[in-house]
Amino acid sequence: MVIVQILKKIFSWIGTHKKIVFIYAPGGAAFILISFVVVIFLMWQHDKDDALKKLAKYKQLIDRTEELKKGYTYTYSSVDLSAKVVDIPTRIYDRNGEIIGEFFEQKREIVPYDFIPAGLIKAVIASEDRDFYQHRGISYRGIFRAFLVNLVHFHVVQGGSTITQQLAKVLFTDMERNFKRKIYETFCAREIEKRYDKQDILSMYLNLIYFGNGAYGVESTAKMFFGTSVRELSFVECAMIVATISNPKVYSPLSDLDAAVKKTRRILESLVDAGYAGRGKAASMYEGFLTKWEVNFDEAGKAGSSLIGNFVYSSYRINRAPFFNESIRRILVEKFGEDAVKKGGLKVYTTVDAAKQDVAIKSLRAGIERQRNYHLKLSERIKNRTRAEKEMEKAANIEGALVSIDPVTGEILAYVGGYEFSAKSQNDHVAQIRRQPGSSFKPLVYAAAVESRDITPSTVFIDEKTAFTGGYTPRNYDDRYRGEVIAREALTKSINVIAVKILEKTGYDGIMKTLKKALYLSDADLRERFGRTLSLALGSYELSPLESCVLRAVIVNGGEYVRPYGIRQVKDYNDNVVWNNEEEVSRLTDERRKELGKIIDPVACSITLNMLRGVFEEGGTAYGAVQNKKIDFQIAGKTGTTTNYNDAWFVGCTSNTATAVWIGNKEGAISLGWGRAAASLAAPVWADYITGIYKGDPPADFKIPDQGVSMEKICLDSGEVAGRNGECPRVSRELYYSGSEPGRYCHIHVLKEKTGEAGRETDEGKKKDETKN
Repeated sequence: MVIVQILKKIFSWIGTHKKIVFIYAPGGAAFILISFVVVIFLMWQHDKDDALKKLAKYKQLIDRTEELKKGYTYTYSSVDLSAKVVDIPTRIYDRNGEIIGEFFEQKREIVPYDFIPAGLIKAVIASEDRDFYQHRGISYRGIFRAFLVNLVHFHVVQGGSTITQQLAKVLFTDMERNFKRKIYETFCAREIEKRYDKQDILSMYLNLIYFGNGAYGVESTAKMFFGTSVRELSFVECAMIVATISNPKVYSPLSDLDAAVKKTRRILESLVDAGYAGRGKAASMYEGFLTKWEVNFDEAGKAGSSLIGNFVYSSYRINRAPFFNESIRRILVEKFGEDAVKKGGLKVYTTVDAAKQDVAIKSLRAGIERQRNYHLKLSERIKNRTRAEKEMEKAANIEGALVSIDPVTGEILAYVGGYEFSAKSQNDHVAQIRRQPGSSFKPLVYAAAVESRDITPSTVFIDEKTAFTGGYTPRNYDDRYRGEVIAREALTKSINVIAVKILEKTGYDGIMKTLKKALYLSDADLRERFGRTLSLALGSYELSPLESCVLRAVIVNGGEYVRPYGIRQVKDYNDNVVWNNEEEVSRLTDERRKELGKIIDPVACSITLNMLRGVFEEGGTAYGAVQNKKIDFQIAGKTGTTTNYNDAWFVGCTSNTATAVWIGNKEGAISLGWGRAAASLAAPVWADYITGIYKGDPPADFKIPDQGVSMEKICLDSGEVAGRNGECPRVSRELYYSGSEPGRYCHIHVLKEKTGEAGRETDEGKKKDETKN
């Protein structure tokens, strides 16, 4: 009764106020609505020119992409970095054109309309806008249909926006769901339809919209979901991509596989209802899709796992050289700015060889894991909990570096700054650390002494416990003293006492000259970093792995200055060269080579390098690392282990690579464990790398100068010419400055001939003879 009375009063009031109810109130509402629309229209008119310029640039970008795919080039760049619709990743390429990395905020790849499968176009139209080819931006039938569907379901199930409106929404509005935005995008949509045909609208729309996980456009999404270009997608794969459009957070297979699969089925039903596919064929293709991608369902019929999306961190997020790419990113940001690197679609062509990089990563990680496992196993055997925890902490902090360059050009071929690049581990151990190089520094001492004619490979030294000036008393690695040893053997066996004796004999000037010129240091930097102390001979002053690599490259290339670099060229999105770094480095290198001259005499380089080949012979410090490797080309190198086994180094080379390997604790001078020397830690990493990169393609022999050098077969015990008076058990062909060869045959290994007189012997080996060149 109460309700009836209330209704009577309402109708009575309406009867006495007909003008207010039927004229003034509707008129006022209409006036407000019209005024609101006019205001929004004026806003649109104000924004129109800028908005359409933005759209035109985006359309131009797509057109150029299509023509670039067909081989056309351009003489200028028109990428507008202020327009978010053209945010395109910067790509990093190796020396052979393989992609090794990308930088982006929004993952976007533009593709021509011809690349987009017909099945995907049909799926979009069937699910998003069935009247697309009939309307001019607004579909009143679509709005009414969406209203009825939503009314039946009592909530928003279907939107009434056309594809053109959705394009306008993403391009020109703040994406908020409100009445004002709907009116604004209506004006936008009408203007878009006036200026562009349906194919253009579809192309812009499908290259623009967001699919979740940072991916924009159908090409990036195809690679993210299925690991292939959109042009290779099957009918059902296209349906799954379209299923994601309405709500990537809900319907992406990376967010909710079950919801994505169910929505994909509904898209297929829409395709059948629209007449784009037969029901039986659609069902067959759907089953084939489930089988191909191994979509597994639980007992309740819910999709729980599949192979879809396994490409997120391979094809989608490429980073085959993370530490190198990060170093490149910093250089690019400094030169071009952050926006250009993340959004400008730059193409960066580098010197790195992706195949060598893969081998380098694998080799270094194996070496680091061996040392980490050593600490972990040690912790398991230690009963004291505190000590065991310390070993486990050491294991977690073991790091390493490997860098390999072309010794002639300075091109970086492989660059691994650590075990793994992550949020917690971004320190680049190739270039951002300096550690004592230990005995890996000794080749510079020997090269300086050879160049000053203070030693030859045959020079005999006494290996004995020695107190040098100031009371400095170095000890040999194994605490053994061998008596008479020739310089060549002292280097290959890494005898500390003899290295210090050589430095004391030849002085510091030659080494300091090499350090200053090779690393291009100022006098102040040289004095600050390297002291004139006898411990210099044993690598007591710090170098980065990259610097160690450069110093070895100078010996390999015959004493020439070399500047390591990783970027060859940078091109913009239209393939215009915007930075030719390779030309700049080449010009700078030439200038510095003229300025510096030969850093080390080429003959001294060859002599030193030839001695370093003995490191891999039986008795050499790296013999064990290559003993079971089938290496049929010339190699040279030097181990380095610092005090208390804190750092393990190996710096090795072939005729076309100089490579430095370091393994240590990232926290600093912390022991790797008693006896954990470079021979067993760093040298095997280099050996794995070098055998991996030269499979089927061995390098040439080391280059020897045409003049001023001679070769002699010597006895490794005496340093004298081998062969005439007996059989020397250990021999080697060594290089000498012409005229500095040993002047006698071996006096140790001689034939003893009995004469007619009892007990009388002759020693032919004591006679001088001419030596061979």
